[in-house]
Amino acid sequence: MPGKKARKSAQASPARTPAEPEVECAIQLRRFGDKLNFRQKLLNLISKLFRSGT
Repeated sequence: MPGKKARKSAQASPARTPAEPEVECAIQLRRFGDKLNFRQKLLNLISKLFRSGT
């Protein structure tokens, strides 16, 4: 259509190279810690909402 620019084609992301085991372990531990942190914050919020009185 006139007046519209053509979209740029998305570039394919480069193939993921296998990282060193220490780096992979650190990444997985970080993700696990982030999930636990999120769950704890969510539980704290729920307990505040349902706490009676104060």
